[in-house]
Amino acid sequence: MTTRRFTLAAAATAAVFAAGLPLPAAAQTTVLFNFFIQPLHPVNTRILKPWIEDITKATEGRVKFEIPSSSLAAPHQQLDGVTKGVFDMAYQFHGLMPQAKLSQLPQLPGVNTTSKGSSMALWRTHEKFFKPANEYKDVQLIAMWVGLPGPIFSMKGPIENTAQLKGMKIYGLPGPAAKVLEGAGAGVVAAPAVRSHEIISGGTVDAFAGYSAMDAAAFKTLQYAKHIVDLPGGLTSPSFAIFMNKKKWESIAPKDRETILKMGGEAFAARTAVYDEIEAKVRAEAAASMTIKDAGPALAADLMKLAKPIEDAWVADAKAAGVDGAAALAFYREEARKNAK
Repeated sequence: MTTRRFTLAAAATAAVFAAGLPLPAAAQTTVLFNFFIQPLHPVNTRILKPWIEDITKATEGRVKFEIPSSSLAAPHQQLDGVTKGVFDMAYQFHGLMPQAKLSQLPQLPGVNTTSKGSSMALWRTHEKFFKPANEYKDVQLIAMWVGLPGPIFSMKGPIENTAQLKGMKIYGLPGPAAKVLEGAGAGVVAAPAVRSHEIISGGTVDAFAGYSAMDAAAFKTLQYAKHIVDLPGGLTSPSFAIFMNKKKWESIAPKDRETILKMGGEAFAARTAVYDEIEAKVRAEAAASMTIKDAGPALAADLMKLAKPIEDAWVADAKAAGVDGAAALAFYREEARKNAK
């Protein structure tokens, strides 16, 4: 700045003070962040709300968030709602995002550990293998997370072999969980997790699978189960992406965008350790009224055999997207193991 320009700027500032007028405030952006899962679910109360509050603090109030009192779109419409500007930011279950095939890796049976371990693994696998495929080209990807491995809950006797599943009516989370159960001959009722309570509470199914004990408690379905059978790596784990409308993203100051990205990615993934803590507590309390045990070797092997075509299909999809699926899967498994605690 020249001496003359500096003098003029200083004079202008002095004039503002002399007139008793306030100096211009820093630009402030309010982000409308849609939560489609019920408001009191731990992902909202224990992870997302503290996270966005921390972002507001880190940006010194320049970026604030508004959360609607109820979801502004159905579970499968979150990405569409963001791209069309109905709301600025949202999260969506990868199982309802067919365009994000690579990011559905955590839903494969038998690949997960803890929520923190799997969430860290997903982000690192995305950065190392998936990013060039640009699955989120219509929005700004900020973070991802993976829920806890899903066991099989049953209302009658514990599931001990696949023969028991044949003809049984079971609620299954859409995707691999539902496909494996269908492969075992079960009559599967598939629907988003947020719709599972009405199915399970109505008494139309004898078992359910696809999400964790913590989620079952949050969705108020755990109370209907009498037995939990855990599979190595889980029957599936739900995974999610958090994203923002591109125009809204570009309206945020560069330094604040940088702050948000630093607080997303791996930093956000680490926050899911809260899930693991809640899961341990829920299971400890549930053990007083139900049986919780690991699947026997035969049941685990049979279910993984049924899951093999699903894994092979994912590897083929990855290849079509220019990604070495086998290498990505091996990397994910190792990262999930390394970051499990």
